[in-house]
Amino acid sequence: MTIKKLKNLRNSIDAIDQDLYALIQKRASYAVDIGKLKSKLSPKDSYYKPDRESKILRNILKANEKGLLPDSKIRIIFKELISGCLSLEEVLKVAFLGPEGTHSESAVHNQFGSQVMRIPTSTIEDVFFQTLNDEVNIGVVPVENSSEGVINTTLNCLADNEDIKIIGEIYLDIEHQLAAGNKLNIKDAFAIASHPQALGQCSKWIERNIGNIKRLEMPSSAVAAQYAKENKNILCIVNAMAVKNYKLKLIKENIQDYSENKTRFLVIGKIDVEKTGRDKTSFLIQTPNKPGSLMSVLKPFDKRKINLSKIETRPSRGNTNSHDFFIDCEGHIKDRKLSLVIKEVNETGAIIRNFGSYPEYI
Repeated sequence: MTIKKLKNLRNSIDAIDQDLYALIQKRASYAVDIGKLKSKLSPKDSYYKPDRESKILRNILKANEKGLLPDSKIRIIFKELISGCLSLEEVLKVAFLGPEGTHSESAVHNQFGSQVMRIPTSTIEDVFFQTLNDEVNIGVVPVENSSEGVINTTLNCLADNEDIKIIGEIYLDIEHQLAAGNKLNIKDAFAIASHPQALGQCSKWIERNIGNIKRLEMPSSAVAAQYAKENKNILCIVNAMAVKNYKLKLIKENIQDYSENKTRFLVIGKIDVEKTGRDKTSFLIQTPNKPGSLMSVLKPFDKRKINLSKIETRPSRGNTNSHDFFIDCEGHIKDRKLSLVIKEVNETGAIIRNFGSYPEYI
């Protein structure tokens, strides 16, 4: 009876797989039809719509409240489905801070699935340059890390490029894997290589489990992966994508000292993103360098109970008598109460620039 029941269950799965296949193909045909209509209505516009994708995912995850598969798994499945269907309309080119195998590439894969063309660059500035000059459709850049703080280069590039907008955000859990190019006992390792930040974020684990081993600082964890691949008895600290890409031997998973370490990335582009109902807006606000400037800027937000998720302040690079405030808040630039806030901030004498409105990360 048990064997018969097992066979019946497998037959049921086979039948469901055929139904899923037919539905996936039907969805793909609709995506192609939509692409043809879009090409007639707006031939120069990208087919990628962050607001539309966000709504799809939210509806699916809302329906998953009592599902057996967790949201994280459902998200991966539908990200790949959306990515595959979009590739029938256009292959997105996405620039990121390289080289390949870094956390930046993992963030791109997390957000866009596998059916995009990933373009590694050597600097954050180059991600902005390629996006600005239409060499790619979209760029992905790191903006802050929960343990290391804000990345000033990204803020500078946002301030310097008025034609670039934030069109999305990505949060990536930073998980470090211990690997090597060959099988070895960690006690026999000669040295351990990685980016200085990764070495620092795993220092307690290293001291506790390996002890006084030589540490080799590399330009990136991907470079460390290549070095370990080419040299025997060298350990490296990398992410899971690098282990796979460089065909390394995984020795120990998740050796980071702080399990809640996350990096926030920004998705940048030249498109406008419509309201989704759960949005963020980022601003650069420049105020005179005088007492009460920050309070006068924050008061309109507080008055309308608009939550601020981030405030970063520093002296203005362009005007020594001013301060720059980088602010992220809830809401979309087209929301009435946010429009009123902008009007009041302008009335204080501050200069305000909208970096973009985009869906909250799902």
